[in-house]
Amino acid sequence: MNGESDMALAEQVEPGEAAEAPDAAEHPDLDRLEATAEVDPDLFAHASDEPPFGRRVLTTPLHLSVAAESSTNLWTDWNGYTTPEILTSLDDEYRVLRHAAALGDISPIVKYRISGRDAGAYLDRLVTGNVMQLSVDEAMPVVFCEDRGFVVGDGHLFRLGEGEYRLVTEETHLAWLLDSALGFQVRIEDVSATLAALSLQGPHAAAVLNAAGFCEIETLRPYGARWFDISGMPVYASRTGATGELGYELWLDPEDAPMLWARLFDKGAEFGIAATGFALRELARIEVGIPRAGCDYLGAFTAVDPADASTPFELGLASLVDLDGGHFTGREALRRLKQREPRHLVVALALDFPEPIQFCAIERDGGIEGIVTSSGFSQALGVNLALGRLRYAASVGALAVGVDFREGLRVRRLKIPARLLTEPAIISPLRHTVPAPLLADY
Repeated sequence: MNGESDMALAEQVEPGEAAEAPDAAEHPDLDRLEATAEVDPDLFAHASDEPPFGRRVLTTPLHLSVAAESSTNLWTDWNGYTTPEILTSLDDEYRVLRHAAALGDISPIVKYRISGRDAGAYLDRLVTGNVMQLSVDEAMPVVFCEDRGFVVGDGHLFRLGEGEYRLVTEETHLAWLLDSALGFQVRIEDVSATLAALSLQGPHAAAVLNAAGFCEIETLRPYGARWFDISGMPVYASRTGATGELGYELWLDPEDAPMLWARLFDKGAEFGIAATGFALRELARIEVGIPRAGCDYLGAFTAVDPADASTPFELGLASLVDLDGGHFTGREALRRLKQREPRHLVVALALDFPEPIQFCAIERDGGIEGIVTSSGFSQALGVNLALGRLRYAASVGALAVGVDFREGLRVRRLKIPARLLTEPAIISPLRHTVPAPLLADY
């Protein structure tokens, strides 16, 4: 910013020109990359001159690389991008996550670059936590609210340098970010399309990265981040993730993403690395008890009925709210709301029932008290885990989930007893271990 205007700027940054082909001698991973490219690009790629508004689906920079690992051809939509749901089988991918190293393409996640003289002050006003305590090359989970104290969205905030941050969210919030920037000298850019991202999670994740050239990656603390030069590719690695495991997320230029993917597979083979899809990501965050925007809760501006909006206290995000710090949007409302009984809670449930359930009623004493919003069968625990929204007054006592089945032309309802969980179902002890293990037989 040149200081001549207090106006916030926003840009939808478009992908740049394709990079020149790398020299095979300098990049020994080209053999795997070329094998990946043997997948018929007409099945996935778009013509370079095709306008974005003419496309029916969007593909990530890693689409061909991921497609080469798929034996199911099962795809789903994630923020408008085509992304793999399951690549082999969910059971196999789950075992990889909990016992080896699971590699996934998370490029569809929404990413904003926030920079400028007032970037820190702006973010301190935007989110409910203390941004000023965030050091360079650190990340923190954040939630941001509107004036009434209802959650607009949540995500992770990275401090990349002096006056430069990256906000990563599940949903798009550009309009709210711009509205909130009035009076601040700050630049806000949606860089979702110009920044690729990979997730490497599991007990062998650090070992894989170390073998791939991420020297001293094991010393990185949870929520820490660092730049690495991997065969000439600048990669920003952060010790973050939503799986409950030791894990890292890798942020890099789109043109470098296929090369890094190939390198990780090559160097990680001895550690059991395998590609995984969106279904595993969902199951893992359910096991940890993390609600997802648009699935387990509706943001303040997407909820049609105001009663469907939630406060941070109702989402289990009270630890992200600093009412004793500086002023932020919704602070006074949250002060009042904290003194009141919540209307509802996002809860985690365990059910002895093998089938997936969603949008089923949560019942107590025959009355409907809530709804299941997401679920998945935990292979490790042998039970079905679910997240749901439950009326606060019903959070004590025996609960059941009503599941409807079709039998011919009739509907049969089963009432499945449900146990309320007060702690995450699975959290690996390696998640917080420093240094992280570098041996496969940790």
